[in-house]
Amino acid sequence: MNKKAALGIVLFVGALTASAPASAAATAFDCDVPPDHFSSVSQDVAGPLAIKGSVQVVQMRSGNNLPVAGARLASSEGNNSVGFQLVAASTSAKQFDIVLNIKRGGNLKRSTVAQIATDASVPFKLSLDDSGKATLAIGGGNFSANFMPLSSGRQMVFCSTGQFKFAGLFFSQNDEVGAVGAQ
Repeated sequence: MNKKAALGIVLFVGALTASAPASAAATAFDCDVPPDHFSSVSQDVAGPLAIKGSVQVVQMRSGNNLPVAGARLASSEGNNSVGFQLVAASTSAKQFDIVLNIKRGGNLKRSTVAQIATDASVPFKLSLDDSGKATLAIGGGNFSANFMPLSSGRQMVFCSTGQFKFAGLFFSQNDEVGAVGAQ
């Protein structure tokens, strides 16, 4: 095959991939990082925003930072965001603190809203409606906070100081994401 034909195939496949809707299929992310490092996967989406999936710890590592996994919805420029973190107090912790984070400009508000066992897969859905109400459904609990409407933004899942497996991830607009546990 010549170079022009190969380039044409690459461009065609790239066009098919780029035109696929954000919520077309669930994705998985094996977030595996050494102590005091982090990794993430993100996607830009037009609002209102939502992300759902499940996360399970594989290994928590010791370091200067605690083992953490979570998700975040952020404004396009990143100055405003709402999200949650599962925070382990140590590598032998039996429960995660579920921490709800709201950032407006330079002001970050963190609230521990519940605890959940570290030994199971944790289903979650984080969404933001047209009025700016943020809702977190996680591990059977529901939490909400007043935030702000976002017409577009970036959705992200992340981890630090351990290995966490995200499964069934959907990055999409709020009206395209079903209930937690629904695929």
